[in-house]
Order: sequence, then structure tokens, then C-alpha cells
Amino acid sequence: MVVRSRAHKRIAVRRPEYANTRRHRQTGASMRYCILRIERELGEHEAWIVNIAPAASGYASHIAVHDHGVILEDQGTGHDGALAVWDAMCSIEQRLREYRR
Repeated sequence: MVVRSRAHKRIAVRRPEYANTRRHRQTGASMRYCILRIERELGEHEAWIVNIAPAASGYASHIAVHDHGVILEDQGTGHDGALAVWDAMCSIEQRLREYRR
């Protein structure tokens, strides 16, 4: 399933189909909050693609940020989807800061 924010059609979130609607909303809201916070400081990026999937230890996430022909990617893990996204988001934020320099 792909969910796109009305305000930011360039943000795509892919989660397991079997996850309930409440989890979809919570994870999506958390992820969009992180992205918008980063973009307030570093500027808007062309596209964000966030994949969340079950893993042996809970959940795994993969984030790809597309910007002017460059793709930065990182991965994270956590006990739930939101924590897996948070883990990857912390890493990708640092890499975006370094890239902007």
C-alpha cells in the first residue's frame, strides 16, 4: 500500500498491507513529522520513499531521499514501524546535513 500526503505528494510510505488503519495513521504521521522537521532546517527534497516491513526483531525500515540526481539511503530497525522509521531517520538526517555542506 502506498500512502501519499496531500500537502507533500513527493512523500511515499509503503507499509505491510495487513497492518491496521490506526497503525498506518500513527506511523505515517510520525514519519511525515520527522520529514517536515528536517526540511524546515535543510530545505525541501524532491522525493522521500519510506518502506516499512516486518523483520526478525520487530520491524525494519528503508528510507531513500531523492534530491537533484542524488539518492541518499539508510535503514533502521525497531520493535514497531514508528521506531524503525525513527532509527533510520536519525541516520539519514545526519547524512543530509553532511551532503548539504
